[in-house]
Amino acid sequence: MKAVLGSLSIVLIAACVIARADSGRSPVPAAAPNFASDIAPIIFANCASCHRPGQAAPFSLLSYDDVKRHAKTIVDVTARRYMPPWHASRAEGFPEFLDERRLTDDDISTIEQWVKAGTPAGDLRKAPLPPSFVAGWSLGVPDVILRLPRVIPVPPDGPDLYRNMALTVDLPDDKWVTAIDFQPSARNVVHHALFFSGPATAEVSDTDILPGVNLTARLSQAMRGGGANVASPGAQGPEPAFGGIGGWVPGLTPRYFPDGIALALPRHSNVIVQLHLHPSGKEEREEGQMAIYFAKKPPTKSLVGIQVPPMFGFAMGIDIPAGEKQYTVHDSFELPVAATVYGARGHAHYLARQMKMTAILPNGSTRGLLWIKDWDFGWQDSYFFKTPITLPKGTKIDTVIIYDNSSDNSRNPNTPIKEVRWGRESFDEMGSMTALIGAPPGSPDVDALKQASAAHFRQQFIAQFIKK
Repeated sequence: MKAVLGSLSIVLIAACVIARADSGRSPVPAAAPNFASDIAPIIFANCASCHRPGQAAPFSLLSYDDVKRHAKTIVDVTARRYMPPWHASRAEGFPEFLDERRLTDDDISTIEQWVKAGTPAGDLRKAPLPPSFVAGWSLGVPDVILRLPRVIPVPPDGPDLYRNMALTVDLPDDKWVTAIDFQPSARNVVHHALFFSGPATAEVSDTDILPGVNLTARLSQAMRGGGANVASPGAQGPEPAFGGIGGWVPGLTPRYFPDGIALALPRHSNVIVQLHLHPSGKEEREEGQMAIYFAKKPPTKSLVGIQVPPMFGFAMGIDIPAGEKQYTVHDSFELPVAATVYGARGHAHYLARQMKMTAILPNGSTRGLLWIKDWDFGWQDSYFFKTPITLPKGTKIDTVIIYDNSSDNSRNPNTPIKEVRWGRESFDEMGSMTALIGAPPGSPDVDALKQASAAHFRQQFIAQFIKK
């Protein structure tokens, strides 16, 4: 027994000696991240679609040398989550979105550790190939490519310009649009572009606020008749012969609609483009082009956009005093029918700081639809839900938009700070959020939604007219 205990003691003493020796050694450091194995997959998957020649980003990120050259900037903008641009906030009760451009905490840490380690390349022979983009279009080869019929000169200064132009399509059969990509040639002057389908025989004027809608004449008619006709049929959009099929704003990511959804391009139609152009300080020329992608078969549903408030807040009396930090616009629209919401988007100009859209169900419960806690005019997008949200009839779509017209707002373009009202100019203000509702094309539900939205706008306009 004594021999056994003695042997055990020797073993324990030896183990302690070994442990003390090991404790004096430094742990073997983990290998630092390298470009080929760790960084290239992150950059190519999340950054390359914009950071490549001919796109909106100011530099390319398609090679090791590109990424190394801008490594410190990449660390900064990813740590602040300024990049990749994604402004739909995560919050309890709000949905998850398709194609979310948000780096994980591990991705951000990996980039930081790579830069701290001196941006090692790794074995570049084993790095993934950068993504390829067919003929400059991120969605692949288009079914139709359209170019603006004329060059639009934009002077270095002066008021904003609006131009409506017809792009010839005139196909013999009905088509269904499942995606549109637009590439301005002078991105820094294009405030936004709106796209419509219209009869091939139709003529449009630059004085129309929307193609097919002469708002000045319509408002004059409304005031003569007590406002009864201001929203019928064009307050939510253009005349019935014209249909909205999309738009482009800074930061918009081109994408296909969810499966089974597309927008109509009727036979013998042309595409009407409305451009809002803002002088940049130097003479520019806009001559952009558009790519259209058609669905392979007729869709089961088309999208109806319900703006809350309608017409970008035209009848909300937006008038933001100089220095006001918490100017709020609040509107609510009641669904006349049950509806399935596939996504949402927002639009405002530079003073907006936050916007939130929620659904208040008839039983008093709420569902979040879209919350943008840090609005940035330079990065507008449409956000489609991973799982569409079905809402019962009588649900209220509630929107709150908060503006900051103080000098504390770093995006305030006015120096000195001044009162800002609703208007179409870039430095005016407007605001709305849009619920993207799917419904069978031409169904009674589509008509009911459009009629209710038009009536909602009519009530707002009459109320503002009475106040004045």
